[in-house]
Amino acid sequence: MSISPQAQTLYKELLSSKAPLSARQLAERLGLFQTVIYRLTEELLDVGLISKTQEYPHKFFSKSFEEGQSLFLLQQNDWFSTNFYNGALDNRIPKSKQISLNFIQSRDELMKISAVEANKANESVDLLRSGHEIPAETMLSLINANKRNILTRMLIQDYSKENAEQIKYWQQNGILVKKTPLRHLRLMIYDSNIVYFMSYKHSDSGKDMGMKITYPPFAAVLTKLFNDWWEKAEGI
Repeated sequence: MSISPQAQTLYKELLSSKAPLSARQLAERLGLFQTVIYRLTEELLDVGLISKTQEYPHKFFSKSFEEGQSLFLLQQNDWFSTNFYNGALDNRIPKSKQISLNFIQSRDELMKISAVEANKANESVDLLRSGHEIPAETMLSLINANKRNILTRMLIQDYSKENAEQIKYWQQNGILVKKTPLRHLRLMIYDSNIVYFMSYKHSDSGKDMGMKITYPPFAAVLTKLFNDWWEKAEGI
């Protein structure tokens, strides 16, 4: 799967724009007919790199660079699988390298799964969390991961005096902790390979929904995003 050179130019224009642009504005900036602009925007809409406003005439805006990169990688995988997939390959590709999607029904379920994944981690555990209490079983799994020399990092997006002592306890047990602005997301990445994410924050966390994605290229993109957030985060 590829994006035409003209569509790439249009996408770059939207990426650099601070506000949504109409087809007319894009045509003026790029020196193209509006009919061509609409064709190019359809190409980018199909890939998921841009969105359009509801009102008419529509205006177009880009997804963030990180989101666009993730979507493009998933589209590439779908194209490759459609054109070259052979069921016989399932026996030759380790399950850990195949794409796997699973839905998560609640925060409680996410916490239980987190303990299992932390116990299996071999290299790293990266967490974007609220900062609220962690179940004892999950906390023990993170402490044990640190004892196994697994790099364990935690970004807190709801740091306050109420949870300061709790976070201090986490730090005393070897977990690296920083505070970050609200990201409206719970995110867990294990060994830069397995990703869990869930909405945050809902007045009733039991209604939150999430997903597990096992796919190294997607995990690599989110690990890079986590690393960027980590570099910009404040120490505690």
